[in-house]
Amino acid sequence: MDEDEQPSEAEVEQLERERAERLAEENRPEGSEVDNTGRDFDPEKGMFTDREDHASTGRTYPPLEEQDS
Repeated sequence: MDEDEQPSEAEVEQLERERAERLAEENRPEGSEVDNTGRDFDPEKGMFTDREDHASTGRTYPPLEEQDS
């Protein structure tokens, strides 16, 4: 997919299902925690700003104020 292309509805639904499965508490190793309090998330790129590929990744989502809550 080119960085200007928007993902299809089916792709978005698939990504959301995969994300929910990965983040489901029952799928985490015992005693594990998810703590991103020290990280900044870029809602327009859909990734944390400390990732190596953050600067080279194009915007994937609309500005935050245009996104549904």
